[in-house]
Amino acid sequence: MINSLPTPTSIIRPPSVREIQVLIVGAGPTGLVLALWLTHQGIRIRIIDKAAEPGTTSRAIVVQARTLEFYRQIGIADEVVERGLQLAAANLWVRGKKAGRVAFGEMGRGLSPFPYALMFPQDGHERLLIECLIIGGSRSSAGSSWSALRMRATE
Repeated sequence: MINSLPTPTSIIRPPSVREIQVLIVGAGPTGLVLALWLTHQGIRIRIIDKAAEPGTTSRAIVVQARTLEFYRQIGIADEVVERGLQLAAANLWVRGKKAGRVAFGEMGRGLSPFPYALMFPQDGHERLLIECLIIGGSRSSAGSSWSALRMRATE
């Protein structure tokens, strides 16, 4: 586990155009997971994102079992589970009074090695994914955007 994560702007060293096999536009969770999967398959990637830094807020807080199963295939499930919190139950409140409780428990027991929902805020999730890409030798071009694509035939 790495405690001090470099920011994307401190790790910029884009590969040359000839080295890139896949360009990923967007360094949110979807783009970062795609980058991890592709690099796991030996494909050279470049990620660009108009934001100069990873997000500092969460737009999602739960990682589902299927995502953890996928993460196990690329070797990061244990780290995600370690950093997250298993969601056992949720209390529902209406006008300041407890209106109910939903117990989740091990809702996927027998169906998944991860039979629970895992609370792991999106901003922490993004930082972990970036950390994994850095460890794997990939680089991000933060503060970059895509404005045009020119295709040409190769021989």
